[in-house]
Amino acid sequence: MKQSLTPQITAGIGMVVALLIFNAATSYRNTLKLIENERWVSHTHQVLTELEATLSTLKDAETGQRGYLLTGEELYLEPYHSAIARINKQVVGLQQLTADNNRQQQRIRDLKIAIDSKLAELEGIINLRREQNLEAALQQVKSGRGKQIMGGIRQQIAAMTAEEIQLLQQRARESQASANLTILTFTVAALVNFLLMMLVYYLVKRDRTLRDNAEIKQNQLLEQLEHDRHFLQLSEERFRRAIIEAPLPIMLHAENGQVLQINCAWTELSGYEYSEIPTIEDWTEKAYHRRKSLVQADIDRLHQLNARIYEGEYMIATASGETRIWDFYSAPLGQLSDGRSLVISTAIDITARKQAEAEIRMLNATLERRVELRTNQLQAANEELEAFAYTVAHDLRAPLRGMQGLAEALLEDYRDTLDELGQEYAQQIVNSGQQLEELIQDLLAYSRLIRTDLSMQVLDLESVVAEAIAMVKADAKSRHAQISVRSPLPAVIAHRVTLVQIIANLLTNAIKFVEGVPPQVQIWAEELELPQEGETDRDIAGELERQTVGQWEHSQLLMASPLLPVRLIRLWVEDNGIGIAPEHQKRIFRVFERLHGIESYPGTGIGLAIVKKGVDRMGGQVGVESQVGQGSRFWIQLRKHDPNADDFAGGR
Repeated sequence: MKQSLTPQITAGIGMVVALLIFNAATSYRNTLKLIENERWVSHTHQVLTELEATLSTLKDAETGQRGYLLTGEELYLEPYHSAIARINKQVVGLQQLTADNNRQQQRIRDLKIAIDSKLAELEGIINLRREQNLEAALQQVKSGRGKQIMGGIRQQIAAMTAEEIQLLQQRARESQASANLTILTFTVAALVNFLLMMLVYYLVKRDRTLRDNAEIKQNQLLEQLEHDRHFLQLSEERFRRAIIEAPLPIMLHAENGQVLQINCAWTELSGYEYSEIPTIEDWTEKAYHRRKSLVQADIDRLHQLNARIYEGEYMIATASGETRIWDFYSAPLGQLSDGRSLVISTAIDITARKQAEAEIRMLNATLERRVELRTNQLQAANEELEAFAYTVAHDLRAPLRGMQGLAEALLEDYRDTLDELGQEYAQQIVNSGQQLEELIQDLLAYSRLIRTDLSMQVLDLESVVAEAIAMVKADAKSRHAQISVRSPLPAVIAHRVTLVQIIANLLTNAIKFVEGVPPQVQIWAEELELPQEGETDRDIAGELERQTVGQWEHSQLLMASPLLPVRLIRLWVEDNGIGIAPEHQKRIFRVFERLHGIESYPGTGIGLAIVKKGVDRMGGQVGVESQVGQGSRFWIQLRKHDPNADDFAGGR
């Protein structure tokens, strides 16, 4: 059909073109005359247009002048300058257009004189405004000369316009008389034929375009459908694999109880294949036994949901007979094509967690019993320790004092009767009794330090050190020892009696272990800052690692805000004694640890143990720096008192 349509359309177009040529040839002469008349009509219209444009240009010049008179800004003279540039061209154009009319030529010459006069008047007023002021320019405007000139120009242009209108009417009548019916008929026929041809061509072109577009869209639609089908297949495959390979048990089931899918995890944990549980009824029968009706009702309610739900814990029986505990979650997935609702159910096997929780509960119960037992044992041990201390303090010291008294009486009353060896034996009994008395005193002090609650308070180190020096004054005097204190000594938080005893023990130790020279003891203090939580202070950490004997005791004293640094005071006691080898520096703080025989350096071996235990009880640290033959420097570290902070809140 397309092959026969194209020649017919071509033949029709040829006939229309032939008709147009014939009509055009027939009326060519009349058409030329009509064209000539129309040219003169157009010429007249052009003259009228130029006259109006000339008058409009003069108005623009007046508008620019008025704007400048009012504002005094050169910007408002832009229409004035533009009008001057156009007016002369417009007058020359009028002269050329009316060259065939002598009367109009004379009027144009008069008009040009009037226009020049008007432009001169406008320029004069502008110069007055620019050179003098607005008042002078307004006086010139009020004289009325400019209005008079403009009125004359309007009259001249009106006269020229009237003559051109008269010529226009005359030429229009001549043009109308020359138009004949043939030209009108030809014009109408030619227009109709042309429109018919264009319409036929447009329809043919449009038909072809629509068919091409339809074919393109059809191909695109087929490609899109193929792409969507392939994407849908991939999405379905990914969803299926996500369900099948998911690490948690998953089941898809429909509203009528049909099980559409279970994944590998469901089969692995329960032992049931899909073929064994094609419906919810089969699943509840195998997994829940006597509870199947209750569980079936719970599952049926899931198909009424419109949001995800946590079902809770269910105990299931696996294919192997094992009992497991599953945590179930379900959510609606919309409707199937047949209108049935679809639900996805996911389970988490929490059997191991439940067993662990049961074991933890059992362990907690056992731990509580063990703690109670240990507490009772500790209480019994403390009671035994108190009984032992009482025995030492009373039962053991009574016969010891009797033995000492008899030995001293023997020396006093029978010294002349006893020979030298007997006197030596009696003196050894007295000395041993004194040593045993000192040992008992130190043991009692150590025992009290362990059991007694220490009430912490702010202490002035100056007064504490002075009290300790007073306690060892007799020993220092007998050994000609010199004790110097380097002030100032800051305030610390500690237990006064314990701290005095600690410092006195350190001073006694510093005086005792010196050979050949008078003891020289120096006491001073320095301030340290414990880093904030999360910070690293390698210097302090390294020094504590080298020098600390024992660990920090957890006490209220060293509890501080994790955002604030803890300020510490380290009190040093330095001597010029025999020194301590590095491998023995930890031993000396143990109970009954002695590095030298009692015949060389008297003592019980408990003094430094009391120092360490007392410092530990106050939440501090103790250490020593020493080399053999170069003296020793003992230090104790306590928390500094900060008067601007509430760092002391009572006892432990």
